[in-house]
Amino acid sequence: MNDTIKRLLLWAGVVAVLYAASLFFESEDFSGPRRPMPPDEGGGAWLSKPPAAPPVGRTPSVPTLDLTVEDSSLYGEDAIGTAFLVAPNLWVTAAHVLEACAAGYVRIQGRWRKVTASKKHPVADVALLVTEAPEKPPILGVTDRLPVMDQDGFHFGFPQGVPSTVYTRFVGLTRIRTGKPGTPIEQGWTWAEQERRPVTTGTLGGLSGGPQVDRTGAVQGVTILHSERIGRVTTTTVRRIREIVPEAVPHVETGGGNIARNDFAKHGEHARETSAVALVFCSASGRTRPKR
Repeated sequence: MNDTIKRLLLWAGVVAVLYAASLFFESEDFSGPRRPMPPDEGGGAWLSKPPAAPPVGRTPSVPTLDLTVEDSSLYGEDAIGTAFLVAPNLWVTAAHVLEACAAGYVRIQGRWRKVTASKKHPVADVALLVTEAPEKPPILGVTDRLPVMDQDGFHFGFPQGVPSTVYTRFVGLTRIRTGKPGTPIEQGWTWAEQERRPVTTGTLGGLSGGPQVDRTGAVQGVTILHSERIGRVTTTTVRRIREIVPEAVPHVETGGGNIARNDFAKHGEHARETSAVALVFCSASGRTRPKR
């Protein structure tokens, strides 16, 4: 073998090693082609327009509905859900999304970022996720205003893994029984489903953990349950969010947006594209990773 062939083989080996190393170091991003963040049109997570006035009316103080939740968690299986940003690198989701989660990931502006810490509420179906990501999506404001009867609600997330927005109307306060002996009875807000965009049928599984906002874009609760047969969506009460997020997370009167029945789908798209609302992947074994 002459010197020229030896040098060619050496260079081929160096190139192969560098290529393999680049694949290894890129694998933690789980990313395809990087999409640039959509331009902020002045409304952060919401499309720019004059802010809406907060809804006014009566808030029920006594539960009039009862809901029993059977334990349907599939231990050992990977799961998806939704989360929304309330402070830099701090996300709110539903606790049951993390029920059997050995490793979690949040998809932020086209890249999967690993969950570095999580915390569940001791009794309510609410949890916090922490990521270490350079991306800075817009933050959703959490209000202390309670929903009022017949007000509009908007739920953003990824039911069945598909980006979707659900429009609802508020119908009352609900007792939630988990079916586990000795578990305290929780309360939640219940909403009657009106429309979905895009139009779909069937379960809203995957929407869990997403925000429910009013027409101003202010978060009033976390979506946790869907009763497909009767078309009802249930959310946590906002005080449960307040009990788990740090005190530094501000209280807002309005979300600074103006969301209506004729354009709610566009607001949902914008919130997801900016990653104010993001897809969550839960790996039950800790060894599987999201594929897209």
